Amino acid sequence: MFGRHHKRDCADWQMAGHEGRGPFGRGPGGRGVPFGRHHGGPFGGRGPRMFDPGALRLVVLGLIAEEPRHGYDIIKALEAMFDGTYSPSPGAIYPMLQMLEEADLVVSEADGNKRLYRITDAGKAYLEENAAELERIRAQIRHVSGRMGGAAIGEEMRGLGFALRQKMRGDWSREQVEKAREILKKARREIEDL
Repeated sequence: MFGRHHKRDCADWQMAGHEGRGPFGRGPGGRGVPFGRHHGGPFGGRGPRMFDPGALRLVVLGLIAEEPRHGYDIIKALEAMFDGTYSPSPGAIYPMLQMLEEADLVVSEADGNKRLYRITDAGKAYLEENAAELERIRAQIRHVSGRMGGAAIGEEMRGLGFALRQKMRGDWSREQVEKAREILKKARREIEDL
């Protein structure tokens, strides 16, 4: 299920003080060490990622601790935390939930055609150990959401993507494609200059 990215992702699942131990290496009390170092909180410092994987895992575990959740509920809860400006893909959330389950931090059960995830005692203990880090990440999320001021940028981004996909399915001429590209380039420059 993890495919070719699993090995790379596991490298991020080491914590400070636990170097050399993989995602299911043994930490204190024989438990696995499931979360990676956080590179600047929720916002990934490498490449185009919106959310650092280690921080996202911690936030997801915190959401499951609040109440049992389906994967879709987690995606919607994260979207709400960011006032619609960020929504993780199912491809980011479902493999992560499987990893959390393999690390014994959550358990799942069939709930119709979905899976319902609940936190385990080991997951609760991990959250207690990392409560300050989780609060720091949540404070950063609140800060970013507050700056957005309900501007619904995410909604506009999704709308733009939908409009482009619809147009590209039609019969665009080369000139129309070039014009759309210029509009997008101009909009990007104007946003960068804000």
